Amino acid sequence: MYGRDSALDTLLDLDGITLIVDQDGGHWVRFVVTQIPPTPEKPHGLDYSLTLHGPNGERLVGFDNAHPAGKQKRGDPQDHRHHIRTMKP
Repeated sequence: MYGRDSALDTLLDLDGITLIVDQDGGHWVRFVVTQIPPTPEKPHGLDYSLTLHGPNGERLVGFDNAHPAGKQKRGDPQDHRHHIRTMKP
């Protein structure tokens, strides 16, 4: 079938899912994926967040495009990575 992207459909199906990664240690992963109209800031047409959390709920690692990246945290949203308390495009 033309016009459908099965990989995109699979990614969108993850929206809202939380997975327990380490039952004993309490680590978990959360997916948030929504399709939006493409913009210059988000040309792929997705708002997304994939995060790994520790037992106390603290985000340990995350990938998202919800806000500007970099030290100044100003400007247009862009794809970036969070690691503990650092953020890099």
